Amino acid sequence: MKKNIPNSGDSLRGITSSLKQDIYFVKQGETLESISWELTLENPKYLREYHNSRCSYLDLIPEDGTLRFLQKLHIPNSDEILKLNEQIRKSGESLCYLLPMGKISFNIELIDGDYEVKQSESDEGIKKSEYSYTLHFKYIRKDERGHHVQFSMNNFKKNEEEPEEKINNLASDFVKIVYPITLIIDKSGNFVEANPIKETKDIINELEALKQYHTGSYAVSHINQMKNKMADPQMIYNSLKETLPFQFIFNQFYNANYHSKDTTAPYHDEFSWLAPASPIRLEMAHQTLPQNDSNLVELVQIGKSIDYRTVAELYYTDLEYDEQIMPHSKSLRANHSATYTLNFMNFSIQKIKAIFFIQIADYEKTMTFDLEKLAG
Repeated sequence: MKKNIPNSGDSLRGITSSLKQDIYFVKQGETLESISWELTLENPKYLREYHNSRCSYLDLIPEDGTLRFLQKLHIPNSDEILKLNEQIRKSGESLCYLLPMGKISFNIELIDGDYEVKQSESDEGIKKSEYSYTLHFKYIRKDERGHHVQFSMNNFKKNEEEPEEKINNLASDFVKIVYPITLIIDKSGNFVEANPIKETKDIINELEALKQYHTGSYAVSHINQMKNKMADPQMIYNSLKETLPFQFIFNQFYNANYHSKDTTAPYHDEFSWLAPASPIRLEMAHQTLPQNDSNLVELVQIGKSIDYRTVAELYYTDLEYDEQIMPHSKSLRANHSATYTLNFMNFSIQKIKAIFFIQIADYEKTMTFDLEKLAG
């Protein structure tokens, strides 16, 4: 925000250097939020109150915070801002002080714990299926490759019921042999590598031994598929990377730039809502929601498809996304919305509640994703 004050230097100094008379003239497109952000005032409501207590009746800012072009705005000096921010924090009304660089801080060490996940799918409002399972993360250490996190998953259920006994026993045996897996997370929160803790040859031998207890073509086929995956760590990584939990937890969420107190600039990300199809390319933006709990903060992530591919083309997983191709009349139409509930003091994830709508032929498919950190 370039200030309309002569010889003011950068934008923030431009505001504060004018404070001998405590007056600033609003420029086109500026809001209470954007001005508060540049002042480092942590709640625009306090800027409105500060101004209204000092201005004439004709310059009062209404409750909706609307500013007029060239409106004369009373703004606090740096000492007053420090005092106001202290008051804002004590009352639990601050959000932006947690974003000193315009981003949500990322601390992978806070991922420790168990998370319950539920996913559902509905056609035209009629629920077709629901799956649930539990994720477990344990932070191990940091080295030159990144952060090491131990990961496992279990407690698989379909439609609130345990799977068929034979299938459940086979899945349980897979979990015991394959997990835990070590994840490598880079400093920006991106999932970049996955490696089993056991030696690969030992895992493959143990999987092969399962054929003694799980007979039949179905079981043997699944065992062979798992052996192929475990033989190549890149396949393990690709398999996990294309799951919704990993895309929600380790994605571009922490890289989004907040250009005002509560809103991010648009950015692009991919989500595998239609797995095993290719991930869908989405344009995302975040906005913080009103703070109703001093211990938690909620952000809504809104996404719309910018993917030029059709639904059928997405299922040809070797058809990679080409940024040069624009969406057309037959491109898929889809919308994504997710509410992240985060710890107010450190922004660790407590809950994610997401919904996805996509138009396929003449009907609409709805998918949901819910993740909640369990009390430890």
